[in-house]
Amino acid sequence: MQKIMEAIECVLTFLRKIHLSSSSIKQYKIHLRSSIVPYCEANCIGSFSDDEMQAYAEEQMSKAKNGEFSRSTMTHRRKAAALLADCMQGRELVWGHKSFKQKKLCEYFEEILADYCTHISQSLALRTIRGHICVIRQFLVFIEQNSMQNFNKLTSENVKDFIANAAPNHKASMSMLTGATRKFLSYIADTGLASINAEWNLINPAPRYRKLLPCFSDKETDAILDSMDRTTPIGKRDYAIIMLTLWAGLRGVDILDLKRSDIDWNRKVINVVQGKTVVSIQTALSPGVGNAIADYILNGRPETDSPYIFVRHRRPHDRLSDTTGKDIMVRSLCKIGIYHKAWDGKSFHALRRTFGTRLVRAGVPIRSVGEMLGHVNPNSAKRYVSLNIDGLRVCCLDISMFRTKKVGLL
Repeated sequence: MQKIMEAIECVLTFLRKIHLSSSSIKQYKIHLRSSIVPYCEANCIGSFSDDEMQAYAEEQMSKAKNGEFSRSTMTHRRKAAALLADCMQGRELVWGHKSFKQKKLCEYFEEILADYCTHISQSLALRTIRGHICVIRQFLVFIEQNSMQNFNKLTSENVKDFIANAAPNHKASMSMLTGATRKFLSYIADTGLASINAEWNLINPAPRYRKLLPCFSDKETDAILDSMDRTTPIGKRDYAIIMLTLWAGLRGVDILDLKRSDIDWNRKVINVVQGKTVVSIQTALSPGVGNAIADYILNGRPETDSPYIFVRHRRPHDRLSDTTGKDIMVRSLCKIGIYHKAWDGKSFHALRRTFGTRLVRAGVPIRSVGEMLGHVNPNSAKRYVSLNIDGLRVCCLDISMFRTKKVGLL
């Protein structure tokens, strides 16, 4: 128990170094000493490893689900446990998101998964890799639960069963499920780990359904921008973020990753390496966007050494979370009386669609629109043509040459 107490002090020292607020440090101190320590004493735990951390986290999730305390308390306790486990195992302490739902694989499968992750990192974007690895981890857990510790007995029937089992959770992403599985099976076949051909089990029954989501009207975008309180630091930050996607067309993740070194103020351009495609693009820095960013940096941004332009306004002042765009839209739409529902297109990404649609309406060629938006596939920009209703009317065919007759209802 002495080692655990020493590790707790190490964690608290780390929290103070990252300039976490005194109230937050006090909260984590309570979780570490009044929750985790009693847990370790009750279970005779002398060294808080990943397994103990996972078991503790699952217990806290169960208690929160039963209403014993709030979800916020559960989240903070899990994070405290993760930091303690990292400290006791000599890992570098990092303040960030922690995952608690991954099921542990056998050592052989963990090694294969790590090697495969390295393999696909040479050709896929980081976010795509995360999706693939998530699917393959599920696949390996599935076959391990079916008494397999290697791929010697892997059959097409096993693959078929996995797809059938996982399909209900991938109703809108079957192509991701089958594509990731197919790529992994090709990898283990090419490396001699297995001799299996399961292509027939991984053919999608129909092309992926792509729903055409609308964009915001000019009236709606003006209302969203007017809803921002630009007299406050957070209002200045949110306004600049909205302006970047609405008038520069950047994805939310690229805006959050934006650093001061990415903006060339003299040439009035923004240089971005896209998180989705890992392709570098350069977009114009319009006066409106530039003024919004400058106003936030000079008059709203907290004093911090973080390289990111847009940061948290609570300590630690680090990069914003990936859900920031969604949070901004929820606040803004509520103020102007627009209520967002699933698949209605009233999301943060709809601002990027609005930018693309405006370009099409202005007569910019489709290929140029794709380049400005950073699309790898030129055809991706064609969807914005469908949102240009006035332009589509011009394409309507004249049917006056067809004879018609009026028919009444029977």
